[in-house]
Amino acid sequence: MTDTTSCANHTKHSGALRAWLSRFLDGPYALPMLAFVGFLENTIIIFALEPIFLPAMASRGREAWKVAAALLVGNVIAGMAMYALGVWAADAFLESAMQNIGALDTYQNVTEQIANDGFWALFMVGVTPIPFQFGAAAAGAAGYSIIWFAIAVTISRAIRYFFEAGIIMAMGKRGQEWLECHELEIFLVGIGVFVGMVVMYFLI
Repeated sequence: MTDTTSCANHTKHSGALRAWLSRFLDGPYALPMLAFVGFLENTIIIFALEPIFLPAMASRGREAWKVAAALLVGNVIAGMAMYALGVWAADAFLESAMQNIGALDTYQNVTEQIANDGFWALFMVGVTPIPFQFGAAAAGAAGYSIIWFAIAVTISRAIRYFFEAGIIMAMGKRGQEWLECHELEIFLVGIGVFVGMVVMYFLI
């Protein structure tokens, strides 16, 4: 049985949903939506969103870099917004908000690291899935240089997103065909993992 026939047999029972997902991912709204995902990841969502955007990268195959670029744009815009929030509302809003979500200790630790190490502290937070909004807000509250902040967030987030996209793009033809054939399942697993992370966070 050929790969094409195998994929056709695999997808025939979920054709409508699979076709809708494929059209959306190839359509004009996918990248703006992913930019919005990048914005959310650096503002109100404190969980790593790899379970959501890695399937989007997988569905794009060799154009996964476009997903990385969209995420980067949204994330940098969000970073600047959180920096501004740190400048103008650190005492009045941020500390109480961090305390309400149980993240005050993390926020205070990041603030201390930025005070001690500056650029490199921000850079290291940016390349990991650690919630970067903590570092962005702390940088604003500490009065850290907005120019160096913008450089740190852009470079660190670019490394993270484009590295992940590069792994997808490096897959061979057979791997790309497998991803295309199973893009619906990949998305469903990603959404399930994300929901599980949220549930665990609030239960533990």
